[in-house]
Amino acid sequence: MRFKDRSDAGQKLAGVLAPYRSGDVRVLGLTRGGLSVALEVARALGAPLDLWVARKVRHPGRNKLTLGSVTEGGGVFLDAQAAPQSPLSGTALQDFVRGELEDVEKQARQLRGGPTPDVRDRVVLLVDDGMVTGATVAAALLALQQRGARQRIVAVGVATPAALELIRGRADAVHALTLKAGLREVAEVYDTFPSLNEDGLRRWLTRARDSSPVRASGVAPDVGGGWWF
Repeated sequence: MRFKDRSDAGQKLAGVLAPYRSGDVRVLGLTRGGLSVALEVARALGAPLDLWVARKVRHPGRNKLTLGSVTEGGGVFLDAQAAPQSPLSGTALQDFVRGELEDVEKQARQLRGGPTPDVRDRVVLLVDDGMVTGATVAAALLALQQRGARQRIVAVGVATPAALELIRGRADAVHALTLKAGLREVAEVYDTFPSLNEDGLRRWLTRARDSSPVRASGVAPDVGGGWWF
């Protein structure tokens, strides 16, 4: 399956996620590319939308070495194979990751212009344009668990089997519109895939807030155990 752009992926995901239409659902778009996908999902479900800020952790001076990912809310995932390749270890590595977390929290405050969304006892739909390694989603799931989310549902346009394997057991359910082994970049399945800077993210967030979706009623279904597509 290919997508015209991120909005197209969001519209297709919205059809799959229709059973989650309820009053206790919150939709979060992972930055950067997930917010525009999540906007379409939130509109269709009549659910509140916000972003969740994430960042890949790359070793300073060695941009090709990705150690893992961090997200706001204290989410950290370090690749067990990549981390030993870093000259940093022990306290030095912990301090470096702590600095990355502080930067992400600062960026989140600047982008959002308000408090972190309350997800306690909520069903959270964590939306992204795709997963290649799954590291960013894994970090975000940890943060949402720490924040008390009742259920954590992952929804993406495309995923690799390896990413799904990493996320298995970390999420209550995962919805991927298409699986693609050997995927190196999420952009490979999108006809249009523009990069987004912070100004672009702010514009998407403004669009989301201006949409003012009609709030749904009811309670989201219990899907513990996961749905795999």
